Amino acid sequence: MQEIFNSSTLHVYTETDTIHFDCLGLWTIAKSSWDFKDHIPKNITKIIVDATQLRRVSSSFLVFLSHLKSWAKVNNMAVETRHLSRSVEKFFNLSQTAVIIPAQFSQPHGFFYCVGKRTIDYCFHLKEGIFFCLSLLKSLVNTAIFFPKSKGKNLLPFLQQTGSDALPIVALISALVGLIMAFVSVVQLERFGASIYVADLVALAMTREMGCLMTGVIMAGRTGAAFAASIGSMQANEELDALQTFGIDRMAYLVTPRVIALAIMMPLLCIFADFIGIVGGMISSLPFTKSSLIQYLLQTKKALAMSDIFIGLIKSISFGVIIATIGCYKGLHCGRNATAVGEATTSAVVHGIIGIIVADALFALLCTSLGV
Repeated sequence: MQEIFNSSTLHVYTETDTIHFDCLGLWTIAKSSWDFKDHIPKNITKIIVDATQLRRVSSSFLVFLSHLKSWAKVNNMAVETRHLSRSVEKFFNLSQTAVIIPAQFSQPHGFFYCVGKRTIDYCFHLKEGIFFCLSLLKSLVNTAIFFPKSKGKNLLPFLQQTGSDALPIVALISALVGLIMAFVSVVQLERFGASIYVADLVALAMTREMGCLMTGVIMAGRTGAAFAASIGSMQANEELDALQTFGIDRMAYLVTPRVIALAIMMPLLCIFADFIGIVGGMISSLPFTKSSLIQYLLQTKKALAMSDIFIGLIKSISFGVIIATIGCYKGLHCGRNATAVGEATTSAVVHGIIGIIVADALFALLCTSLGV
């Protein structure tokens, strides 16, 4: 027997073509820094690790044992372990089955690569969006045909979610918008002695633009995000796969009721926002003008036409369809983890607001060309 190394935790010695590693006492990181590779003779063909006297180990022992076995495999040596505790042996076997994936650092790509990749991604999403809209249109037609049989059971919760639950925030924002517009208008029109026309400005702005637009922005941030989050959570929890397994049409069960509910409630919320905005403008402008309440109401009635109200209502319906469609689309195409649900929710809000702004611009061009 030839002794090679001896410490409080490790005793190493050789016998003919075998080297023995006797592990002792408490094995910690501070006491396991000996490098065995430079001290094993070349004639060794077998390594024996004896843990009979080993009382307690840390993760460093598993690292040592793993390095020893890896080194022995490269040098064609057999490794035998004796008297390892069941927990240590089980943990070591588990660590050997782990797959270590090396970190991959992507190289920065050029300008044309990034532009091309973004273009391809947008084309893919455009194709998916077109198919989604066609499927939604088909589902809406089927719902319109078979609505008496379904009795709208799935519609009522979404009507409450998109309608009455949104009244407080719509009322607050609309009142503040009307108040701000009236106050700014009073300051400018008083210079020309035309402060009475504040009623015209507030009424037309609220009914044609600000009422439906601010309601759409609110619902995009509130309801569109809620649609994307709820459906995205179902995607992450594999509930959508369960619906498909049971043969339930996801479009008819999840998307169509939400779109119909928001399309129904948006014009009602728009009328409510118009009324609150006009009242808020009246409250803020009357103290600064010489007109009375009756004069303000008569001027508002004179300025408004039914076409102005109908334009705002038509806009609100289109905004509701856009918000619900984008929210449901983002939820259905969400990933299967919590991060993806958050990203889908954020994307639904951003794209919903962009969608209603673009639609409002198209309506403005159309109304201008038609002279409405």
